[in-house]
Amino acid sequence: MLRRNRKKKNSRSSKSGAEDLPQVVFKPKAADKAAEQGIMIACRGIEQFPAASDLIAQALLARADQIMLDYSQQGVAIRIRVNGLWESLPPLDRETGDPVLVILKKLCNLNPTDRRSRQIGTLPLSMKGTDWIVSFTSQGIATGERVLMRIEPKKQVLNNLGDLGMREKMQQQLRDLLNSNKAIFVFSGVAGHALPTMWRVGLESADRFVRDFHSIEDVTVGDPELINIGRHTFDTAAGETPMTVLKSLLLKQPDALILPDLFSPEIAKLICSEVANEGRYAITRIVAGSSIEAIIKLMATYPASAKSLVKLTCGCINLRLLRRLCTECREPFQPTPQLLQKLGLPAGRVQTLYKPNIPPPPEQRFDAQGKPLEIEICKQCNGRGYYGRMGVFELLQLNDEIRQALLKKPDVQSVLAVARKSGFLTLQEEGALAVAQGLTSLQELQRVLYPAKKA
Repeated sequence: MLRRNRKKKNSRSSKSGAEDLPQVVFKPKAADKAAEQGIMIACRGIEQFPAASDLIAQALLARADQIMLDYSQQGVAIRIRVNGLWESLPPLDRETGDPVLVILKKLCNLNPTDRRSRQIGTLPLSMKGTDWIVSFTSQGIATGERVLMRIEPKKQVLNNLGDLGMREKMQQQLRDLLNSNKAIFVFSGVAGHALPTMWRVGLESADRFVRDFHSIEDVTVGDPELINIGRHTFDTAAGETPMTVLKSLLLKQPDALILPDLFSPEIAKLICSEVANEGRYAITRIVAGSSIEAIIKLMATYPASAKSLVKLTCGCINLRLLRRLCTECREPFQPTPQLLQKLGLPAGRVQTLYKPNIPPPPEQRFDAQGKPLEIEICKQCNGRGYYGRMGVFELLQLNDEIRQALLKKPDVQSVLAVARKSGFLTLQEEGALAVAQGLTSLQELQRVLYPAKKA
């Protein structure tokens, strides 16, 4: 599928007559233009260069954010991640796959002959006028070699809370919490659900022009730099510690402290002291399945400061990503009263829900007589039924009753019962609202928030 038979100049038609793929313009990092041109000449001189280019083009056209290549004796398995789910592409034979890998490594200024060591590089490129950055990682494994390429737009496309899918009312509530004083705020989420993106966009929504914001970060983490937030890093390998950086920073009397991690019990205690006694504001984050779980996890991680953390924390937000229904092909249906009750929606409030329109696989597109069926495939989502992703958020605003519940019995269900009295909505309830609005499907809500338990 990736091998192209070029009949004339600039033609990218496949042997099977597949639709032409856009041209990918690689921009390898080099000392100067001459060196960059040398890399490109060497790569274009390899017969399989079109296959390497088409691999990237296919992924970008599918709106994939990752490409994985698994090399084994049998061949090269190819998968791309679209809307958070992995899809398989036709495999390559080693005759094609090995030169493709040589090309990719050359473009990333890596060693093509090393098939065992871990190698990391980046490759800027553009397609159809949009610039992208590919983060390339290869590693030898027991069965051969694995390559993972992460694809990100050079220019951020998620720039505010609305872009993430947050409701306007919640956006304002979050801004109010981030712009309060003498408090701690917590961002939380699970792996693979854009916690780093929510962290970046959330921090950018805080008022960093009135208050003096400073962050303390591990130099190896690689969070993007944000405007009007002073960045202070430490390198553990060089013998530096976050406590040393923090104590030095406190001499400058910052208004707000940004800590991607509280790092240690000593730092957690010092942060609580600075917030309580010096009126500072602190923001941190933690991996957790819900906002209530995040606070309980902080308490368990830093038990000596648990009471202070609960007393000083003003709020916590948690995020989960759901696939958006394709608006071009989604199918309406009338929900039953039982289904509405299950979603927590009043009977009669919602007349129509939507589900994805996913055509059967090619091998099933035949009628009872075995004749091929003509099935129109949606041009926007390419038959996936979904197009892009959106965030579903739960925002916990702590009050005295919730704090007392946390200290009395730090159990999710016990605290949830108290939080509901203040109008708190869980991820499941926020997700049900998204389903009612036709933004996503019940199937997607079930997949993400009610995953089947492993046997």
